[in-house]
Amino acid sequence: MDDVPWTSTPLVGRSSEMAALLSAVDDAKTRRAGAVLLSGDAGVGKTRLLDEVATGAHERGFGVLVGHCTDFGDAGLPYQPFSEIFGRLAGDRPDLVDSVLTNFPAIGRLLPAHRLLSAQPAPQEGQLDRAALFDAVLGAFTALSTSEPILVIIEDAHWADDSTRDLIGFLITRLTSQRLALVVSYRSDDLHRRHPLRRPIAEWSRNPRVRRVNLLPLDADEARTLLHSLLTEPLPAAEERRILERAGGNAFFTEELAAAASMGDGDAVPPDLADLLLVRLDPLSDDARQVARVIAVAGRRVPHTVMTAVAGLPDRELDEALRELIDAHIIDVPTSDRYYFRHALLAEAVYDDLLPGERVRLHAAYVQALHDETVNGTAAELAGHATRSHNLPVAFEARVRAGEEAISVAAPQEGLKHYELALELFPNRAPDNSIDKTWLIVQTATAATLSSQHLRAVKILRKALADLPPDAPKLERAQLLLPLADIALVIDQDQESNEAVSQALKLVNDEPASVFKAQVASLYARVSDALGRPMEAERWAHKALEIAREAGQESAASDAGITLAQLRRRAGDPETAAKQLEEAAVRAQLTGDPAAEVRSRFLLGSTHYEQGDLLNAKAALSFATKRAGELGRQWAAYGFDARRMLALTQFILGEWDDAATTARTDSMTPGAAAAALRGLEFSVRGGRGDTKVAEEFVLSRKWWDLDIMLPIIGLQPAVDAYRQLDQPAEAEKLIADVSAMCADVFQTEWFLARIRFATLGLQLLCHRAVGEPSAAADLVRRGAELVALGQATAEKGLPPGRLMGVEGLAWLARLESEWDRLRWLAGVDAPTPEEHVAAWQRTTDAFGYGYVFEQAWSRVRLSAALRAAGRVAEANEQTALAAEVGRELRSKPLLEEAGGVEAGSASALTSRESEVLRLLAEGRTNRQLARELYISEKTVSVHVSNILGKLGVRSRTEAAAVARRDGLLD
Repeated sequence: MDDVPWTSTPLVGRSSEMAALLSAVDDAKTRRAGAVLLSGDAGVGKTRLLDEVATGAHERGFGVLVGHCTDFGDAGLPYQPFSEIFGRLAGDRPDLVDSVLTNFPAIGRLLPAHRLLSAQPAPQEGQLDRAALFDAVLGAFTALSTSEPILVIIEDAHWADDSTRDLIGFLITRLTSQRLALVVSYRSDDLHRRHPLRRPIAEWSRNPRVRRVNLLPLDADEARTLLHSLLTEPLPAAEERRILERAGGNAFFTEELAAAASMGDGDAVPPDLADLLLVRLDPLSDDARQVARVIAVAGRRVPHTVMTAVAGLPDRELDEALRELIDAHIIDVPTSDRYYFRHALLAEAVYDDLLPGERVRLHAAYVQALHDETVNGTAAELAGHATRSHNLPVAFEARVRAGEEAISVAAPQEGLKHYELALELFPNRAPDNSIDKTWLIVQTATAATLSSQHLRAVKILRKALADLPPDAPKLERAQLLLPLADIALVIDQDQESNEAVSQALKLVNDEPASVFKAQVASLYARVSDALGRPMEAERWAHKALEIAREAGQESAASDAGITLAQLRRRAGDPETAAKQLEEAAVRAQLTGDPAAEVRSRFLLGSTHYEQGDLLNAKAALSFATKRAGELGRQWAAYGFDARRMLALTQFILGEWDDAATTARTDSMTPGAAAAALRGLEFSVRGGRGDTKVAEEFVLSRKWWDLDIMLPIIGLQPAVDAYRQLDQPAEAEKLIADVSAMCADVFQTEWFLARIRFATLGLQLLCHRAVGEPSAAADLVRRGAELVALGQATAEKGLPPGRLMGVEGLAWLARLESEWDRLRWLAGVDAPTPEEHVAAWQRTTDAFGYGYVFEQAWSRVRLSAALRAAGRVAEANEQTALAAEVGRELRSKPLLEEAGGVEAGSASALTSRESEVLRLLAEGRTNRQLARELYISEKTVSVHVSNILGKLGVRSRTEAAAVARRDGLLD
């Protein structure tokens, strides 16, 4: 299991860095697993330090496992360092790997033997569950660490692919009590602002089990010590100074300058780094230089079998050339029959020095060896060599196979890259190639969807349809229209979805029964349901089932069964719908239809949510999220939706910390999904009084088009923040912008979220009514428009036969109560005290289905109405209930409004209430207060009632006495 390299280069300095790394190793031995992120410039000595750490770990009884990331260019081999680790382990300890595979069979997909071009299809053919793979890797390392503690080293993470970065991030978050230490190295000078590793590094660094070690250049004394250890004879002082100045403390540069100087005249040392490195090759034989070029072109560690096939040298001459390179310290002593340059910079210099013709010929030699299976290699390697040797037909086939391999190991990001490159190469395919372009386009769009890049998938399919000639076969066009309709529906482009699936239905109408025809009919039923055409949806759902039965594949129409369950739900029979969805989920799981399973489980949770059964909704959505992860669909349609709705459900239930955890993103989260989850993050932070969410929500605008739920969820905390900042104009503009976008996306003015948006608008008008008494009439006029808009939406926003859910009904009640409150504050057509109390009582009851935060705010407003009606004891009871929720949620705005902080404390009062209290204590009447503060008498009355409630007193006189006693007037 040990991968402990040997090197003759002395290690100088680095005592503190070495101590930090070995401290992590020692901690792992005592079951305190941890990780170290080792950074430094190229050549500064990261690999040399890790060699020493590996040796120290080995001496402490550790097994050492090392994997390397390689620069494959546009698209690489997913999980490459982990394939290297388990591949080497399989070669060194096959018995150990057999045991690992027995307990964690998913590891088999990572073994090089299963990823080579010559490999037979894996027994578990099909897409691997991403969560299963990640759990298997963690489980394997944990199992290995039971016999001896393990040090896992991942080198050159700046070249890591997306999936490798995700897996590293997963392992870091799961480090607990294993006897495991993880070290990840990367070039800090390569991490430009947009480098894909920058964000993961920041995420990983926040984990308390992660340490960061930055390897700085050697200081002057250390660099001099290193130089002296490298020289066989002393150099003149002036030349020594020149070398040290040019090396700048970089260990590798120091070595190369010392080696170049030892070859002759120090003044002849080239000024350019690449030329300096190449000077080392000049004294070597032609065969040795040729072998160096072959290794450089490989782009990785090269097995001896590959050298034999590609170098074109007889065995004796090849061995002599390799020995010459090893003795000259150009390549390192081979480990496990693999040769590699002592430093990547040297490999890069040799590769860059090749003439174009040389480069093409050497890449072509690798293509020949890999394509003929003279040597083993992966499809990703073959694709890279074929592209660089301009063998585009082979490159095309290799890209397709690399894409399929990436999808099979739950690496859709890399699969998408390979498929997109294959599409570019499609015109260059071999004449006898049988790969269908339509199939390839659909695979590319599917990979984009699995990567949570739905808009990219839609663009791919739109372009493909636009490029089709008018006389293209009907079935070919339908095969592109079906996924376009499906994905467009997911991103709320209902009209485009309807047009696409309608065209597809016409194109297959005369076709015999088939799985594809059943799928088209199923999707048409689902789109019809989404557009409020229940009769048409039911007819086509049954038609889809009939077509599937006729084709002998009833499972092909499982989506239609889910749609029928949805129709039962819409018709007012949620219990039957829930039962049918549960049955559909089980059937889909048994028949291996992950998309249908995740959709049915999400809709089951959604059904419970709509009925206000939040506890069952939470349970169903939690399981849906878990299954989506196990099926590798956590970022695909419905899988991601389940996670977001779970976080929303937790937020509504008042489980804010759990909601924040569910919505939390990390380096494994695709950008679009991370942005979409921010709406829930804003809700929690805004609810606790963080007004920065307003600005951050505005900055997230670039993501709104990709996921309309982000602005729908994020609008309310942003508006609340602007209201706290006393910036109602900015909040009103935000409501208008989001409303316009929703109307465009949903293609109707009557989207149900508008009820809540109108309520938010009324709250802003109430806020303004307190400080702008002269604008009372205009504010009430605008309020009338908003309440009419909300009520009209409630009437027109639902298709015939559909019933509004409990959340919609609660917001409708809140809308009408805020309208009463506005008129009460403005003193224009004000409701009677009894009417006002009754309205807020209805709203408080309506949110009682489980919406903890909004019910608490409703209690605050009910308390004010009760106090104005002279029902002080009841008002205090409502305030106390609201304050209790505020404390549980740590909601500063709610606590301040409800007086939930300690009674009599100045922090219990708003700044305006403190001002009113000061004047009240001086004996001012409500009329005098109104005149002095330029507000209405009604507003003064509200402030006085709030002050009495927060101070826990019954009269103005008592309030003044408490204020003087507790120093609230200072």
